[in-house]
Amino acid sequence: MRYLAPAAISLATLVAAAGAAAVPGGGDVAVAAVFPPWWTRAEAATAVARADGLIVREGGLSTVLIVRSADPDFADRLRAHGALLLVDPIAMEGCSAPSASRRNSPSRGEPTG
Repeated sequence: MRYLAPAAISLATLVAAAGAAAVPGGGDVAVAAVFPPWWTRAEAATAVARADGLIVREGGLSTVLIVRSADPDFADRLRAHGALLLVDPIAMEGCSAPSASRRNSPSRGEPTG
């Protein structure tokens, strides 16, 4: 119960930040599918499989998966199987933890030599 408030705040922040991001429509395009924070990665992967989608890669959080399907009804099926939010994965990158290569690369303005 003590995790409910932080989870709700995190989800609300994510929804607000991603609200302006357009979800790609139709065709074979990737989307970042955000599943409930109390789900395991396995539960999220099962939901993608039940929606007839393919996992392209994992997101920065355990319940965020970058997925795709050529079926135009894929987004509706993801939502029906538990996805809370579908976001353009490029827009979602700003919400994820930096990768090792981004953390170890010089920041702007720093000399590289």
